[in-house]
Formats: sequence, structure tokens, C-alpha cells
Amino acid sequence: MTEECQDKLRQAEQERDYALSHQKKVEIPVEKPVLYQKCGNCNLTAYLKAKEKYDTQREKLAGRYKTKTAMYEALMFLLIWYSVSTTLFQMIRSKIFISDCVVFFDTIATFIQTIAGWIILTGKNMAQISNGISNPVVAGIVYWLIRILICGGCLVGAGILLAFTGIKIAGLYKKYCWDMITILVTLISMAIAIYFGDWIKTVLPINLLFFLLFVQLVYVGIRWYVKGWRETRGYY
Repeated sequence: MTEECQDKLRQAEQERDYALSHQKKVEIPVEKPVLYQKCGNCNLTAYLKAKEKYDTQREKLAGRYKTKTAMYEALMFLLIWYSVSTTLFQMIRSKIFISDCVVFFDTIATFIQTIAGWIILTGKNMAQISNGISNPVVAGIVYWLIRILICGGCLVGAGILLAFTGIKIAGLYKKYCWDMITILVTLISMAIAIYFGDWIKTVLPINLLFFLLFVQLVYVGIRWYVKGWRETRGYY
């Protein structure tokens, strides 16, 4: 009885293996209905009319949008030009602002002259090493070579530092402040410093040009913080 069952099981497994090894895969093509293309009973007239009406309205709206955008940009340009021109004229007439500008740039020039004097003096003191050379020609060459190297190296280093700082500031402005808000903040701060310079200096004795630079520094810091805060929370 057991052997008979095993024979039947073995025969069934052989038939299964034969069926698996000799079966054929048949692909039956199935057509997917495509709207307005495969359906032969559809009337495309209504669809085409609706599409044509939609395209016409879309072109009209696009034209109106471009016209309004051009008018808005022209109006903003005129307002900015008017604000800048009136602010500059008032700045020329403002004696306090002009005097603060003179003091500001005079301070910068004095600082640069002081640094240059220190560099020249340092180069002169370092060049005294050439006094130990007995040959006067070689001593003179070494003296001027040391002075040129020290002064030139400091000049090149200062130029690289200024260029790097300018590139960084320009990059920050372009990344965080390159929009209409920056122009408005600059114009408003300039107008306040120029028109209300007398009141500002009575309350806070500060150079008006330095005040404008400080306002810009605070503004860039705020924009940088706000943009970073929004990026960390996925708002951009």
C-alpha cells in the first residue's frame, strides 16, 4: 500500500516537472483605450472647441500679466529714481551729513596712513640687518630688498584681505538681500539719516555715515538669520 502511494506521488511529480519544462508562454495583446484617439464613436468637435477657447483665454491672460508686470516695473523704477534723486539733492544740502562724511573718510585715511607708517618703519628696522655686511654695494642691495619685500608683502596681503572681504560681503548680499526689500531699506535709512540727522545727533552722538553702515550690517544679519531659520524648517 505504501509503495503504491509512493509510486503515484513520484508519477505526479514527474508529470508536474514535465509540464513546467514544456509549457509555452503566450502573450495576449491588450489595447488600452486612449481618450479621443482610440475611441471611434467619440465626437471631437466639442473637445477641440473647448481647447481652442482655453488656449485663447490663456494667451489673453498671459498678455495682460506681461503688460501689468511691465507697468509695475516701470512705476517702481520711477519711484526709486525719484527717491534717490531727492535724497541725493538733500544730502548735498545737508551740512551735517557732509561734515560727517568728511570726518568718516578722513578717519579712514588717517588710519591707513598710520598703518602704512608702521609698515615702513618695520621694514626700515628689519633692513638694518644689512649693516653687518662689509661690502657697501651688497649692503645697499640687501637693505632695499628687505624693505621692498616687507612693504610689498604687507601691501599684497592687505589687498588680498580687502578683496576676500568684498567678495564675501557681495556673496552675502546676493544670497540673502538681492531683492526689492534691500533697496527700500537702504533708501529709507538714507532718508532718515539725511532728513533727521540733526535730531539723531542730538539724541545719539554718532557719525551718520557710520550709522548707515551699522544699519546695513544689522539688516544683513537679520536677513541671514531669518533665511537660515526658514531653511532649517523646510519653508524654502
